[in-house]
Amino acid sequence: MTGAPLWRRKALPVLLGVLLLNLGVFGAYTFPRTLQVRSATSRALNAREEVERERAAVADLRRRAEVVKANTQDAERFYETMAPRRTDVLAVVEDVEKMAKEPGLKPGQRAFAPADVKDPRLVRVKITLPLEGSYDQLVGFLDRVERSPHFLTVDRIALHSAKEGAAALQVELSAYFRSEGRPLATR
Repeated sequence: MTGAPLWRRKALPVLLGVLLLNLGVFGAYTFPRTLQVRSATSRALNAREEVERERAAVADLRRRAEVVKANTQDAERFYETMAPRRTDVLAVVEDVEKMAKEPGLKPGQRAFAPADVKDPRLVRVKITLPLEGSYDQLVGFLDRVERSPHFLTVDRIALHSAKEGAAALQVELSAYFRSEGRPLATR
């Protein structure tokens, strides 16, 4: 550099200083901006993922709401059409006894009584019916109960051997009726 003109020798440090100053200013403004852009991009990606999770949750809630609505409609249809009025208790009990006699079973002394149920619109009547007959006759009776137009559930079955080729069956059924607001007498 000894052979370089004086202005070059003096300009070179100034030029290097300005270059370093430019690099410093560039870094001071650009680096934070780059970090902001990266941070914003990351937040936008997280927000998109959160939106997708929320959309999936909303879709799941909508499906659940549709199921609840369908269940409510089914329950209302049940109350309107399937469950007979409570005044039909004796008729249902007699139908159950008739279902037992059709396949040739010998019904014993029947009993029925009201039972607890969670829904105040329903009354549950527990029917106890001792039966005697063959296994095929017992299966035939249970098939008739299953196909009954009444809303009946089999709560408990106790099978005991009776005579040769016959069995004794203690059947506990529940019949459901629409409530009418007055207590049910037992028999």
